[in-house]
Amino acid sequence: MDKINLDTYKLYCKYNGQAQWEEDRTAKPKDVPENIGGDFEIIATISNNLFMIKSRLYSSKLTDEMKNEILELKAKISDEVYGYIERNENVYPEPEKSFFQRLFK
Repeated sequence: MDKINLDTYKLYCKYNGQAQWEEDRTAKPKDVPENIGGDFEIIATISNNLFMIKSRLYSSKLTDEMKNEILELKAKISDEVYGYIERNENVYPEPEKSFFQRLFK
């Protein structure tokens, strides 16, 4: 099994982690490979767990469970992708802001 790579993470960022076409049976975008929803779930789980751990709002038992889940899932993604997830860094460029959007940051 291939690890989740940067191309998949870029698609995850581009589509905000949503793979509605798999659930709703709607047309799948042409740039998306089949059955990518599972990869999106793995990325989302790691991202959510890291966010919850960093918040320090959860018990040590639950934090340990989340860390163990991350360790299991980390084997399925590349180190490069894990780095982006850990930094919560989006690699898909956002649309350039208009003049008015820049004025009202």
